[in-house]
Amino acid sequence: MERFQGILGIFLILGIAFLFSNNRSKINYRLVLSGIILQVVIGILVFKVSPITKFFQLVGHGMGKLEAFARKGAAFVYGGIGVTQPGGTLGDYAGGGFVFAFNVTATIILVCVLVAILYHYGIMQRIVAVIARAMNFVMRVSGAEALSNVASAFVGQVEAQVMIRPYLSSMTKSELLASMSGSLACIAGGILVVYANMGFQAGMDIAPFLITASLMAAPGALVISKIVFPETEESVTMGRVKMEVKSNYTNVIDAISHGAGDGFKIAMNVIAMLIGFIALITLVDWILINIGHLFNENFDLSLDYIFGKLFTPMAWAMGVPGQDVNNVATLLGQKLTINEFVAFKNMTDHKVPIVSEKGIAIVTIAIAGFANFSSVGMQIGGIGELAPDRRADLAKLGLKALFCGTLASYLSATIAGILM
Repeated sequence: MERFQGILGIFLILGIAFLFSNNRSKINYRLVLSGIILQVVIGILVFKVSPITKFFQLVGHGMGKLEAFARKGAAFVYGGIGVTQPGGTLGDYAGGGFVFAFNVTATIILVCVLVAILYHYGIMQRIVAVIARAMNFVMRVSGAEALSNVASAFVGQVEAQVMIRPYLSSMTKSELLASMSGSLACIAGGILVVYANMGFQAGMDIAPFLITASLMAAPGALVISKIVFPETEESVTMGRVKMEVKSNYTNVIDAISHGAGDGFKIAMNVIAMLIGFIALITLVDWILINIGHLFNENFDLSLDYIFGKLFTPMAWAMGVPGQDVNNVATLLGQKLTINEFVAFKNMTDHKVPIVSEKGIAIVTIAIAGFANFSSVGMQIGGIGELAPDRRADLAKLGLKALFCGTLASYLSATIAGILM
């Protein structure tokens, strides 16, 4: 029955995208079909082919090791601070225990340093270019949008656009939307590792699902964006994928320094964003509860209650088991309107518990992306700095990109749920 729900979910998601298309007669159905097939193939490889499944499980455990390595750096800085250790005793932070701000900051910084080193030696660019060529061959999309969508699985949403900076001014509006949608549907490597480790701390191995989400997001975003805004112009990068491999860093020490600095900025932004959003949510919930009590003293109205009602049809259509539908719907709402960090934290802290493995898989893939309202503003501002002449187009496409990025994540999650 849940597989049947998932099939209905695919038609629902594609139908919503078709309904909001600005030019239905120009939709490239070959591109749409090839993109969905590519997502299905990725899902089958990850979930059904034993050697590949084991490989991604090993990669997931490797992410756990990164947190341990990052702790060594954090322990030097935060050593001497008393925190609760495993077993309930109080001890030095350096000896164990988990403090969100310390652990998350350290992990993001380490991953950003590793990415900067790989970028300096041209490894990152070559990996992205190879995958982009494969996607370009299968889906017949332009080189620029293939590159930016694949790059978004490795680096941040603005950093991915840096890789196609020479083309930004000449990209068509359809390409711009596809590029923006991919960045919102994907999740940067550093943040992905953080979420994996949040899962490990809660006894949940969600790393394979996060990797699957990252791999499926690029073709999914192209499928949805090309339905919503089909290509009607001539792309200057159609049929070719070319990337500048040259490093912007003087040497590897310069790369490490910049990577650490960039990682720290991202980490501080994450911490500030969480403090602000969670405090604001608490305030709004207090107001809503009091409003609810005016009508019924037992009615605890809250954002979670509202999200649970609004997103229930989509959660059901994605194939979520019945016992988890309401809580998955709540997490979908939190991710879209607040951010994915809050949704992941509530899931891994079991404040919004998901009990079935299939429910965990579907919601993990569905919320593993940057598609929320605050990210749209950051993206418009960031890409606008790279291509000032496209600011007006970026502003017009911002909400469309949010819409496409969200549906792309839902499409990946639905396909994954059918295959489980």
